[in-house]
Amino acid sequence: MAAYTSLEAATKSRVETSQAVPYDKPRNIAVYMGDTISFIAGLSFIPASTVLVGLASRLTDDKVLIGAVAMSWSVSWLIPQLVAARLVHGKRRQKPYLIIPSIIGRQMMLLFAVWLAITRAQPPLLTLWVLIGSIVLFNICDAIAGISWFDMMSRNLTPRRRGRAIALAQLIGSIVGIGSGLIVERILAPGGLPFPLNYALIFACAWGGFMVSLVVVFFLQENPLSEETLTRSQEGSFFTHVREALQSDSVFRRLLLARILTGVETMAAAFYVIFITKRLLLPDSAIGVFSIAYIVGGILGVSLFGMLAERYGARRVIHAATLLQFTAPALAFIVAALPGLASISPDIAYGLFIVILAINGAVVRSTMLGFSGYTIDRAPEQRRAIYVGVFNTLGGVVALSPVFGGAFLSAIAATLGEPTGYSLMFGAVALCAGAGMLITFGLPKPQRT
Repeated sequence: MAAYTSLEAATKSRVETSQAVPYDKPRNIAVYMGDTISFIAGLSFIPASTVLVGLASRLTDDKVLIGAVAMSWSVSWLIPQLVAARLVHGKRRQKPYLIIPSIIGRQMMLLFAVWLAITRAQPPLLTLWVLIGSIVLFNICDAIAGISWFDMMSRNLTPRRRGRAIALAQLIGSIVGIGSGLIVERILAPGGLPFPLNYALIFACAWGGFMVSLVVVFFLQENPLSEETLTRSQEGSFFTHVREALQSDSVFRRLLLARILTGVETMAAAFYVIFITKRLLLPDSAIGVFSIAYIVGGILGVSLFGMLAERYGARRVIHAATLLQFTAPALAFIVAALPGLASISPDIAYGLFIVILAINGAVVRSTMLGFSGYTIDRAPEQRRAIYVGVFNTLGGVVALSPVFGGAFLSAIAATLGEPTGYSLMFGAVALCAGAGMLITFGLPKPQRT
């Protein structure tokens, strides 16, 4: 199997798909932008590395369980993607696989808000597991919808238009998300609602953003697969196509390795807020400050990544994003390895972690324009869902790392002390992310219009 088709052949196949829905149709551009903006606005209420781990730390002191909450967000979205790819692979129309799972999954946020309001988070451990269950169900459904979303977008938008539209949408969504972060900061402030009603309101706000996103995607006009592409996609078994993609495409294997190594940074990200709030004895309202930093970082990041995607393509976005993924744990390592820094200059330590959370926000905004964009630009059209599914599923394996990070911290704390555990973890993560960054510099430039 050829590693990837030429852009001209792919474009010809897409144009043959349906003359009624041309490439870069304004209606579809507006839908993708509106969907992205409203989804980011909803997501900005509940960032995994700030609000979710902040709530988990109010429910338990067990670092393994706190790590499980952070892990559950990414793992439950990434690992099911190979199964999701199997569901949508070879389907002429994929919009039902976008709409139906979204209707089901997005109600989990509202249901958890109701749970908090009614039970008042009692008992705490049961509430923690209800939180994890809500996250898992939300993201499994979103994984199915996400595979269809990417595959449909590749047939609706050209690479250049896709980069421009998504970058602008992410920028606007991040600006709107600042409002979400400010609301979170006020809700969690000492004079706000009492716990856990404050978190119940936050989850209800997130649900509102997700439902606006769902309404918008109803207006998406699909470009169904052409008969030729549909026939090619049904040749051989699904897992034969998966095996061929892994065996025949060395660039794809290199991309997977880089994603795995840089993805280990999620292990450190799950504990950034917990580490610095305990080290500096910060109040709960600091979570709102970190959330705002996360959102502002997303705005700056998408501005940078959008420019890189527009001028140089997805490969340069990957280079910039992986450099940032190395920088964040390296800065955290400096603060953790120099305990005197936090005691002598707490403002500097606090400021560095604001920068770290901003970097996290920027890196999250890079995925669609970077790794995902590079994957769908290289993948053969009839197997694009497989490429995206394999890429995300293997990345999901790495997303299990926060649980191992929590277990590691607990074990080291019992022997060498908690500060040493954080230093070792942040340092090891920085080394892995640095290795992944170096691998990305060898990725070839894909063809683009």
